[in-house]
Amino acid sequence: MGQLCNKVDMRAVIFPGQGAQYVGMGRSFYDGFSRAKNIFSSIDDISGLKISQICFSGPEEELKKTAIQQLTILAVSLAGFEVFKNKCSLDDIKYFSGLSLGEYSCLYASEVLTLEEVVSLVKERGLAMEEASKKNISSMFAVIGLTKELLQEKQNSGFYIANINSPNQVVISLAKDKRQEVRKKLEELGAKVVELQVSGGFHSPFMEPAREHLKKIVDSLNFRKAKVPIVSNFTAEPHDDPESIKNNLTNQLVYPVLWKNCVELMVKKGVINFLEVGPSKVLKGLMRKIDRRVEVMNIEKAEDLDIINI
Repeated sequence: MGQLCNKVDMRAVIFPGQGAQYVGMGRSFYDGFSRAKNIFSSIDDISGLKISQICFSGPEEELKKTAIQQLTILAVSLAGFEVFKNKCSLDDIKYFSGLSLGEYSCLYASEVLTLEEVVSLVKERGLAMEEASKKNISSMFAVIGLTKELLQEKQNSGFYIANINSPNQVVISLAKDKRQEVRKKLEELGAKVVELQVSGGFHSPFMEPAREHLKKIVDSLNFRKAKVPIVSNFTAEPHDDPESIKNNLTNQLVYPVLWKNCVELMVKKGVINFLEVGPSKVLKGLMRKIDRRVEVMNIEKAEDLDIINI
């Protein structure tokens, strides 16, 4: 075993969410490892879509579609996890967690659902969110430089808090026709405001139609007890029982993602080392802002696996 496998204080695996995608992601996993190739091929078959091809070759416009984007990020995350799992024991993993969509990767990693069940669920989630976005025309802003508390005071200004990503980065959801008005108010308070390239105002009441649809799908599946507790975006607490996990997933669509709180909980419980598995290094950047003491290692490409002596 290499350095990472022997690092007994490495205790949490985390998975990225939407926004981490890029053309070419996952190709080195596919080319280098049969286990990863099997994940991609299986997801293509289960979804009935050319997910592998879109990951590797795009086009970028296709990757921006909510339903496609979610499946591609899931594919890369699970392919990376399969390779890691084959080389290192999971005995020292204390928690799984993920940002929004990333929580669905945890369902496979912790053996709550089979690959087929997770892929089918994520496909339905993405389609439901796209449909909800058509009914409730909305968008999202990343707000940098204002505290959660100040934004909570201003929520009657026409937006909902959607993600608490770090002490200085909060994401809000708002109606598209309120964008100019809300941007002006926030910038007057000293914020930097960046509109996200998403199809709707996720993790807010705008997604209630998606929640209703997803609940029916979730209730139809046989969720199993998690082998490793999953730290929920909805509660910022660890869960392993099926009913809690189901409840957390459906509520996640319409309530804020408490990512900062999730990280703080894991650190409080003794986690020092995190392994981010999936495309990009979005979570690593956020983690540094939440707690500079933690170490985050990434498995994004085949060469990253050199740290575990493959």
